[in-house]
Amino acid sequence: MSKTRNIVCWVGIVILGLAHGLLEDILFISVLVPYMPPSWDLTGDLFFLFTVPLAQLMAFAITGTIGWFLLDLRHTPRLITFWALWSIARTAFLNFALNPIQDIAIYLAWIALWCFLYWLLARVVGNRQTTASGSAV
Repeated sequence: MSKTRNIVCWVGIVILGLAHGLLEDILFISVLVPYMPPSWDLTGDLFFLFTVPLAQLMAFAITGTIGWFLLDLRHTPRLITFWALWSIARTAFLNFALNPIQDIAIYLAWIALWCFLYWLLARVVGNRQTTASGSAV
């Protein structure tokens, strides 16, 4: 990988991680709220079990795909950087919105879960590619 591409990837990961912290709320407000049935209380009992993970998954579908195909996010140091920046951005935003610490901890736990699953996927795909290229030789 060229030095320029490497720098662009790292800068892209930093921007992507910070933007992801806000993208969740944008998707929540613009997609989930208008299109969910009014009988579902998205801010009540379902909030931390359904609404938060769904908004995070929608945002991660966008940023994770961009990261996987354009920024080599499947490499562990880059994923850790993305996870840290996503967590920092989310914590800063939630603190600014005066959320309680317990709520912030739940958000961060979901973020850690998604990044862990992404890392597992990267390991499985990496192992399959290594095995496939090793058996062809």
